[in-house]
Amino acid sequence: MTKKTIKILICTHKEADLPQHEYFFPIQAGSAIAANKLPYNQDNTGDNISHKNKNYCELTAHYWAWKNLKGVDIIGLNHYRRFFDFYRPLKYFSPDRSFADVKKFLKQEYVFPNLERILSKYDIILAKKRNVPYSLATQYCVYHIVEDLNTLREVINELTPDYTPAFDRLIYHDNKMSFYNMFITEWKHFDGYSEWLFKILSEMEKRIKISPYPGQARIYGYFSERLINVYCERHNLRVYHCPVIMPLEDFKPSFNPSNLRYTLRMLKYKLAYKLQ
Repeated sequence: MTKKTIKILICTHKEADLPQHEYFFPIQAGSAIAANKLPYNQDNTGDNISHKNKNYCELTAHYWAWKNLKGVDIIGLNHYRRFFDFYRPLKYFSPDRSFADVKKFLKQEYVFPNLERILSKYDIILAKKRNVPYSLATQYCVYHIVEDLNTLREVINELTPDYTPAFDRLIYHDNKMSFYNMFITEWKHFDGYSEWLFKILSEMEKRIKISPYPGQARIYGYFSERLINVYCERHNLRVYHCPVIMPLEDFKPSFNPSNLRYTLRMLKYKLAYKLQ
């Protein structure tokens, strides 16, 4: 059996010590507008949207990979300080994310499981879902701009109305999803998702006004966190949910809640949502 070609993007905007593995593909997101060129792959060559990084975030690297990588069978994306934690014990009871000291993290060899075997049973690997105490629509309104979410639904309903029921189920009738814009999947799913995603976001560019606040200006990254969940829902993809580990320079053990504390919080949020 021919060994599949696997590339997992590590998106970064600054130089950093990174774990080493043959699958990892470090890439500088937003190379076109960066003050310095980093010693990684660049997202401003070939067909690219690198200059849109302030609004598209890691999606400029995602787009570059979609348009320019060839001969890849399995493709993934994570961030320079966010990695899948495949070997976390008691995954169901553990938080969707945990933190680690970056120096200790880098001293340990980063080991992937057999991705081909996982993706023979599942279609895509996403971050473990996070619960919130209200609908995902309310969560978006709390942290972002409600008019933008309304416009997103309008665009989806106009351009790809077959996705609207999945969007409504997730955003208005659920309180949990995979965050972080991280995934690992076969190229066919990546290609299908990317085609739909950038079609929607391209139309959104014509209809919304970008906020002057830097945090809110990252709007297309926020949209895509939700849209990858919508895509999986629409196509009934079998999702393998995996916790995320986030190495930090200023790590403290107190950053990580115990499994019991996390589980109790999750149950509290579920109850709060159902009682609304």
